Amino acid sequence: MEKPLQLVYNNDGKLQINTEALKVLQSIEVPMVVVSVVGAARTGKSYLMNCLAGDKSGFSVDSTVQAHTKGIWMWCQSLPQRPNEVLLLLDTEGLGDPEKGDTANDHSIYLLAILLSSILIYNGKNKIDQQSLQDLHFVTKLSKRIQMKAQPDGSDSWDLIRFFPEFVWVIRDLTLDMKIDGKEATPNEYLEYSLKLRDSESSEQDKKYNELRRCIRNHFPSRCCFAFPIPTHGKKLKQLQELEDKNLDKDFIKERQNLINYIHTHKKVKRVLGGQLVTGRRFVALTKAYVGMMADGVLPCVESSFAKILEVENQAAVDEALKFYDDEMKKFSEYNCLTMSALTEYYNMKSREAFNIFHKRSMSNSGKHIEQLEDKMSSTYMSLMVKIKEKSEEQCKAHLAKEMSSIKENLASGRYRRPGGFQELMKDLDKAITAYKEKTKNEIEGSAVLTHFLKKEKP
Repeated sequence: MEKPLQLVYNNDGKLQINTEALKVLQSIEVPMVVVSVVGAARTGKSYLMNCLAGDKSGFSVDSTVQAHTKGIWMWCQSLPQRPNEVLLLLDTEGLGDPEKGDTANDHSIYLLAILLSSILIYNGKNKIDQQSLQDLHFVTKLSKRIQMKAQPDGSDSWDLIRFFPEFVWVIRDLTLDMKIDGKEATPNEYLEYSLKLRDSESSEQDKKYNELRRCIRNHFPSRCCFAFPIPTHGKKLKQLQELEDKNLDKDFIKERQNLINYIHTHKKVKRVLGGQLVTGRRFVALTKAYVGMMADGVLPCVESSFAKILEVENQAAVDEALKFYDDEMKKFSEYNCLTMSALTEYYNMKSREAFNIFHKRSMSNSGKHIEQLEDKMSSTYMSLMVKIKEKSEEQCKAHLAKEMSSIKENLASGRYRRPGGFQELMKDLDKAITAYKEKTKNEIEGSAVLTHFLKKEKP
């Protein structure tokens, strides 16, 4: 993609999908690493995504107080280190935009980001404190709006946590010294220290303190942190997108590169239930399923969305197998010599190859789709069989007419209406039939055409 496209937009408070974006995604046939960024409005999320894309002119960035990103925008990028995968970046609308004032819509966008991504970046400002943890806790509470199974059985909570994306906390404009108990600490150590539980829960305050951190720890068991210092000072901050690296803080550049390397080399490919890798077409089915559920006012269900993907993928597998089969059978129909034995042999061979294509492409052995494939291949076989019979009948009639032409002439001239003429007729007839049978020995309609002819001409 040369530039980002809006994937999801707001329409009267409901999320809608941009069909142009879906067309682009449909063409992606390799697994995708899906990275979403979430956070408050006006915190530089789009700049961060442009860094990951390696292009300053990608996602729209503005230095005004007005929020610039609306809905969810996407940008597909190749991964030089991983040629068989694609990086899909999702830039989300900021939380708490005062112009919009619609928390329900914020919830839907964040929820969709969690459901669609394999890596979720939380873009925070300045430091990890109680307020920023409270903001992130909002994200984890969204899990109550997600249903794991179509028929919940009590195990949803744990299953859903395993389904959550990997979590990356990015701290922007950090001014504090990264020290814990007087020792230098890494961003990861800072994050784990901030999420550390208190030993005692004797007071209500301690219980709330631990509950908040326990919720974040449980929902994001795989997590890491990157801490960015202020990139530059003064009015230059407003032109951050256009600044060359020589005008940026060296530690900022270093941490930015650390994040880029982590995302580009991390093998966190998007998967669905059963560990199936998500390609462009599967991502489209997933997005349609979740947005459709939200539009209908029902809880997004992971199991139901997977069923949608199964339907799309298995149908695509049927279509691909049928295209191969139809192309191969068309080649056969163009042969000069069509026989039933050759058709049966060819059908058995090509139907096996078509089934192999289906099984390789499909996500499960769906009885419905296998039956569909069998029915359509059988229908093609029967159509060819009719064609072979019609062509065979035409050729047999032509051979028979040629062999019987002299006999018909003799009958018309009265040659056989003399003593011994009947014996001569029988002799000529046997000779013509023998010649006809020799020429039509491989024709499926040879016997039927001869039988019909003799019965008709017997009087």
